[in-house]
Amino acid sequence: MNKPTLFFVFFSLLYSANNAIAQTEYADLIIWNGKIITVDADNSIAQAVAVKDSLILAVGTNAEIAQYQGPETDMRNLNGRTVTPGMIDSHLHLMYYGQAEKDYVNLRTCNSIIEVVTAIEARVQETPPGEWVIGDGFFKLEDMRIPTKYDLDPVSPDNPVFLTSQGGHYGSANSEALRIAGIDSDTQNPVGGIVEKDSITGEPNGLFWNHPAMDLVRHYFPVFDENALAADVLFAQELCLVTGITSYQDVNTRGMSRVMGYYTALDSFKVRAYLLYTIERPQDADISLNNLFIYRGPWLSLSGDKFLLDGQPPTSYTYEYHPGPSWDMSTWNQDSLLTAVKRLHRAGHQIAFHCMGDHAIDLALDVIEEAQNDTFRLDHRHRLEHCMIPTEEAMDRMKELGVVVSLQPAIIYDAAEFYVGFWGEDRAKRFMPMRSLLDRGIPVALGTDFPTVPRIAPKYTLWSACMRKSETGHFLGFNEHVTIQEALYAQTMGSAYAAFEENIKGSIEAGKYADMVVWSDDMYSIPPNDIKDLAVISTIVAGTVYNNPNTGVEHAYFASQPSEYCLHQNYPNPFNGTTRITFEIPARSHVQINILNVRGQFIQRVLDKNCIAGRHKISYNAGILPSGIYFIQLRTEKFLDIRKMVLMK
Repeated sequence: MNKPTLFFVFFSLLYSANNAIAQTEYADLIIWNGKIITVDADNSIAQAVAVKDSLILAVGTNAEIAQYQGPETDMRNLNGRTVTPGMIDSHLHLMYYGQAEKDYVNLRTCNSIIEVVTAIEARVQETPPGEWVIGDGFFKLEDMRIPTKYDLDPVSPDNPVFLTSQGGHYGSANSEALRIAGIDSDTQNPVGGIVEKDSITGEPNGLFWNHPAMDLVRHYFPVFDENALAADVLFAQELCLVTGITSYQDVNTRGMSRVMGYYTALDSFKVRAYLLYTIERPQDADISLNNLFIYRGPWLSLSGDKFLLDGQPPTSYTYEYHPGPSWDMSTWNQDSLLTAVKRLHRAGHQIAFHCMGDHAIDLALDVIEEAQNDTFRLDHRHRLEHCMIPTEEAMDRMKELGVVVSLQPAIIYDAAEFYVGFWGEDRAKRFMPMRSLLDRGIPVALGTDFPTVPRIAPKYTLWSACMRKSETGHFLGFNEHVTIQEALYAQTMGSAYAAFEENIKGSIEAGKYADMVVWSDDMYSIPPNDIKDLAVISTIVAGTVYNNPNTGVEHAYFASQPSEYCLHQNYPNPFNGTTRITFEIPARSHVQINILNVRGQFIQRVLDKNCIAGRHKISYNAGILPSGIYFIQLRTEKFLDIRKMVLMK
């Protein structure tokens, strides 16, 4: 080859390289200098991610991703921190949580019936006579019983009252609510429900078990306003952002008003939603088929329907006795259930089944098999929600039928003893058998069941899947524990698969949604028991970075890591009502932020918690404090400092 030819080849290669660089898309966002757990097919680890137009543009080393940096690219230095795909919660009731927090009487902190009654009395006093008072969330009361009308009547003579348990499968009404609903000694139990009655008088005592019975009263609730429900969702989604949830699946969307509430809120979504419409009665199948359509969008999807086949442990449908109000009753007549499921299955709907007891699980498998025999579908992905105590034979059938199992391991931490109390140690050995399911190759998705389970943070779901340990130290079915790699896959790719979304979510790969979480530590290398102590630094949804209010992924020009303790001056100062307090710590520390008066006397504690290394910002509202000079005190195990602030109202 002569020199002119060599020169031409060299020039051609140089031109091609330069042209490739010139055509490179500049990223909107680059996160770099971290450990990127991609959860791709090889579970590969990268250093950096480029994002363009809300999608992942490229994943690779720092050097590989550097070519996508443009003059306006938002550069975020991870400073070695770990990034995972966004957490996808496969079973979460976000609208209901918002409604319970904003519109109902919150009973979740009540420890006794006296506290429940006191909370209801306070709401009654500010509610006009005749209007409903609705409470939500009582559980584990020290009295070891459930409130009845005899508890509620003395404080609510002129208002109908209804209370729902944490989890929503049983509740209590006062006499006025019973009167409005026309429930008396002649009222018969509806199919699948129990209207409890006094054993001596035969009169209803106000207790209702399972949704069919509760709906006898709830039918008379005021009609839910769609705009208010939309506001409930937007209020609640903020909790997702600070815990790392980028997508959630509300698989119990009861009633058209709730569906429309989600659609009303759609334009303001920051977190992606996936819905299944609840089928409580045969006529609900007509509503679903005639008024809803299967829709899958980037922010909101409706994929099918949900049936409840039993309740919580007290009314779980089992083969053997347990001490709840019912153990041998499904919430559905089997013939009606099969008819409704077949119709929805033929229409191409995905169907989920709430099934806790072993008999309920088998009932779900029976109707899935019948529906497949009626109309075979290759990839239906029908789901079993909870699937608490399946038999070995049931798990074999799950594999054969191609179902997806959606589990909520964090319930072990909060209520292991509650489940053992109803099902006994032998049945509890089968509790939520994730190891056995994975070993059979059954797709598993992970979620929280929040607010039924009070811990929405996915770190508790991951930790519980690995540790299977209760708050009191009780291990429940430890042989069914999994590795953190398996748990993370189920929480991300497994949950994406459960919603037909594995091609757009669940892993950090080019072309997928730019949904990610930045963590305080590397969940793959810390001891499994420390997973519950992880902190979410930032949540990224569609390429938008939502920093944790305390700390977040900093822009590249910020210091990568504090080298010493520092309490900064509050801003603004002087301030009128609210100011921002910023501090830095070089290592994980227990931090107290105290407010002192001009004499140095303690006034108020603003912060008292373990904090990770880094920069932290908190908002302080002075409330009713009068104008004057005050001091902010930062106290750790190794450091103490104060700053003067001036409150001017």
